[in-house]
Amino acid sequence: MNQEEATKFFGYEASAEEIQKLVMEWASATDAFHRRYAKLNQVIHSLQASSSRQSTVSRTRLRKLIDLREQMSDVLMTLLFDMAPMSKSGRSALPSKPGQLHTHANLLRELNRKIDAELIGVIGAITVAQA
Repeated sequence: MNQEEATKFFGYEASAEEIQKLVMEWASATDAFHRRYAKLNQVIHSLQASSSRQSTVSRTRLRKLIDLREQMSDVLMTLLFDMAPMSKSGRSALPSKPGQLHTHANLLRELNRKIDAELIGVIGAITVAQA
């Protein structure tokens, strides 16, 4: 379905300003997501380096962080797959739509909040343990 057919079918076409706003929102959420992913990796590597001195609670927290990193990787791969112009699964080569970008940005922001909560808990625990 081309853009003209889509407009007829859905009855709405986003303005250039709306699209620009959505793209900027998506880019901002993606950038924040990448920064948190890097920070999460840094914390995981730090915890793994000190794994011989860790308590059961610390190991449990490390496992939770590793699971979160895997979830982040899955989300990132899904978003990249959605943004790809053509896939092997035979999906059509339709460009991303404003609603799809908005959904992606919301998903990334939600995951960013979850990451922040985990990192704050871990960094606080590391600071207490070092004192």
